[in-house]
Amino acid sequence: MKYNSEDVLELVKSLAPLVDEIDQNFINGGVIYGAGFVGTWACEYLQDIDVKVDCFLDRDARKTGSKIHNVLVKYPEQAEIEKVSAMLIAARHVVKQVADEMSGYDFPIMSFDGYFVVKNYARLVSVRDNFFQDERSVETFNALLIAMLTGSVESCLKVMEKDMYFGLPEFSGNFNEIFVDAGAFVGDSVERFIWENLGTFRHLYAFEPGYKQFAAMTKRMERLSQEWAIDESKISLVKAGLSSEQGRMNCTFVNDDPLRHGLAEATDEATEIDERISSVVWTLDAYLAGKPITFLKADVEGMEMPLLRGAEETIKKYKPKMALCVYHYPSDLYEIAEYVRQLVPEYQFRLRQHAPLFGDFVLYCYV
Repeated sequence: MKYNSEDVLELVKSLAPLVDEIDQNFINGGVIYGAGFVGTWACEYLQDIDVKVDCFLDRDARKTGSKIHNVLVKYPEQAEIEKVSAMLIAARHVVKQVADEMSGYDFPIMSFDGYFVVKNYARLVSVRDNFFQDERSVETFNALLIAMLTGSVESCLKVMEKDMYFGLPEFSGNFNEIFVDAGAFVGDSVERFIWENLGTFRHLYAFEPGYKQFAAMTKRMERLSQEWAIDESKISLVKAGLSSEQGRMNCTFVNDDPLRHGLAEATDEATEIDERISSVVWTLDAYLAGKPITFLKADVEGMEMPLLRGAEETIKKYKPKMALCVYHYPSDLYEIAEYVRQLVPEYQFRLRQHAPLFGDFVLYCYV
């Protein structure tokens, strides 16, 4: 095993003094570098454990002057950097770059991911050691922890595997599936599901809240239905998100590239009139109304836990195989597995990494 548990432990021990120093300096307030997806979550996490965040620093000038969780976003000018007492880097793609740029300043600095691993090491390794029985899952888990602790994607490259969602034998070539694609995007994973199962399945539900993405998926499904001679009554395309409560949510990044999208808490803009900026949200339990499923795939931009809570009865009753993305928030690595096991104790778990970067790692659950 290239990435073993002992190496992870030694790395955690070596970083523990730095974490202690950051905690001490954060008593008077510290800084989060990166006011994006992870930075927003990091701020909430730190505030929940009574750690004071003075401000965000972010090079995106469009964010300057805005507030996240009541914390001001500032541009990283030298005058602002000189005020910093401690810094956590939440911009995952530039951890090394930012650390190098800040090396001339006299304050402790590390990635937020690394900080999180050290602070939550016991819970992380409890899931690793008690939930995964195969060597490849343990090695993958360790590789991800090392990536979080070092800010380098090298370990992710070494454990990467192709065939996201369908690479395990239990998840391919089953011609009687009732498949739910939560976060179907433009229908790419739907198309792969159809290919993996040679166009043969009982029913397919594809949920996508994004306006552009749903339109693209609809067009793709018209082609696939013709190419595979699929009975259209076996396909349900649903322009909606999935969460723990029904209602309506705002669509985010509506003017960005299609890959960058998600849902946020509804505001007054989330009207039923403009489907471009908002979407209906279902719970899976309510939508299915007791109907069975056999396979749930979920990549819902950080809403995996709310989705699972809204699918609790379906999961407990039918025990579907599940391919769940666990890379959006640092806590996903333990929280999602713990919740699934609580619902169905007999689930087996596998973990695989499917991209040459820190992302696209999937928790596979099956009985």
